[in-house]
Amino acid sequence: MNEALEKPRNTEFVYRHLGAALIVAAVVFSASLFGILTRPFDFLAAFWPANAILLGLMVRCPNMATPTGWLAALVGYLSADFLTGGGLEMTLWMTAANMSGVLTGCYLFSRLDPADRKLLRPQSVLYMFSICVVMAACSGAVGGGITPVYFGHEVSTGVLLWFSTELVNSLVVLPIMLTAPVWALAALNPARSIRRWTVEWRRGLPIVALILSLAASFSIGGPGAIAFPVPALLWCALSYSLFSTVLLTGAVSTVYLIAVAFSLDATNTGTDIASTVSIRLGVTFLVLGPIMVASINSAREELLRTLDHAANHDALTGCLLRTPFMARSEVRIAQQKQRGMSVAMLMLDIDHFKSINDRYGHPMGDQALMAFAAAIKPLLRKRDLLGRLGGEEFAVLMSGVTYEETMSIAQRLCDEVQKQLITLEVGDTISITVSIGVCWQPKASMTLRQMLISSDQALYQAKSTGRNKVVSL
Repeated sequence: MNEALEKPRNTEFVYRHLGAALIVAAVVFSASLFGILTRPFDFLAAFWPANAILLGLMVRCPNMATPTGWLAALVGYLSADFLTGGGLEMTLWMTAANMSGVLTGCYLFSRLDPADRKLLRPQSVLYMFSICVVMAACSGAVGGGITPVYFGHEVSTGVLLWFSTELVNSLVVLPIMLTAPVWALAALNPARSIRRWTVEWRRGLPIVALILSLAASFSIGGPGAIAFPVPALLWCALSYSLFSTVLLTGAVSTVYLIAVAFSLDATNTGTDIASTVSIRLGVTFLVLGPIMVASINSAREELLRTLDHAANHDALTGCLLRTPFMARSEVRIAQQKQRGMSVAMLMLDIDHFKSINDRYGHPMGDQALMAFAAAIKPLLRKRDLLGRLGGEEFAVLMSGVTYEETMSIAQRLCDEVQKQLITLEVGDTISITVSIGVCWQPKASMTLRQMLISSDQALYQAKSTGRNKVVSL
């Protein structure tokens, strides 16, 4: 019996790892082929995304960082080189350089906090930069020796070219991999990454400025042309999300790297090795500024969201506090009145709550409040407002509901709360019930104060006629 159960599990395990390995091999193979097409000086590629993409996959998807996954990456590198006519010894040497850098980077990223691996904190960008420097140095140390053997340059030249290439490509591609939504699904919907700039035309101005600065960079030229897009990129960093900024920065950097490869660079400083290394390092530092600003801005927005939530929500139940609930309800009722649509106010009060506190203590009363909130939240819609008005009294404002829907929801809330069991310290359990008063308006004709008074009167009637029920006047 056990052997029969283990066999499907083993088969599933093999298929899962085989599928992950095939993905790794295909991605590395495709990225390597693309990079090979951009090789200047019959040497290193101007844009080699394979290493950064592989590292990003291994960091974001640790289940791929297995011996099978690394073997698949090796097959991807070798296949791309052999397909394009690479010799055996040179291919193995260059692949060893690529793999050594990625393995080093993967180990160093594994030592970071998960938040830093996703660039969620300002210092995360510095950590990433440091890792990319070490990664590039390892690749350069391994691959630099190939230069005098196959390309007739000094070892120092090979190390410098390899280091600069690996560093700039890592900083262009890796942030995209690290900040992308899970499997980049959200990236398919630009409206989720670039905060509705397609709807609000002003949101598109930073991108327009970026395009114009790029055009000026190539039309004017000169040593300082590579810095022309910096103000526009910083504007993008302050206007868009971290992932969107990373994408835009990566796109600009890729344009410069490809321009260098085909002798179209805006700097017009020539195509010798020294100029190429200089431009690549310039692109490296071009990347860091906007990403750092975007990371700081992202951390700031997250902090503001946290502070806003703490200021407006009850720490115990997670419901809106009285003041923000009243303010938001005023706005919602005014909106519904303008639209001529319905609105409903539910006043909820936990039955015999004082006796729970008196008999079992305030900690058990807190448990009852948390259980109550946990029971009703899943039954409410996202747009419904739930507030704790004080003590054991709560209120719910619903919009766009019929009277029948309102009463049905209220009854479901009442039934769900009754199902909750609260475990006492001695191991016994107690249950709680709730009384609900309802005020429903077909066209939001009442003010908030009037609706609160009406629903409170209905609640009083529910309390005085037996509790654990829903009453609408």
